[in-house]
Amino acid sequence: MKRSKLETYYRDQFGAPEMPEDEPDEPAPTRSQRGRGEPPPRRRGFGVFRLFKLTLMLGPMAILLGATLLMDCQSAPQGSWIPGVVRSTACARRDLGSRVLSLEGNLRMVANSIR
Repeated sequence: MKRSKLETYYRDQFGAPEMPEDEPDEPAPTRSQRGRGEPPPRRRGFGVFRLFKLTLMLGPMAILLGATLLMDCQSAPQGSWIPGVVRSTACARRDLGSRVLSLEGNLRMVANSIR
């Protein structure tokens, strides 16, 4: 394949590269080759610690979303096992969601009345 202008300029100015780029890198050293002083390489993936952090972050949001979907906001609380803060938050979230979903119709009604 023909070399590009950049490759030709690089070869003219700096000479040929010492190591071709097509060759693969050296394989990672094994545990016995690393020696005792070096720490083991970090594992990639979804570990227990990341799962724990994700649970701590998304758990309360899931509880509030479930409470929002299942809460009866029309009746007064009578001896409920759900704390008042969770109940009021769920009802406020449901009310806000219904207002956001009906916003387009309300704005359309205002625009039609202005015309």
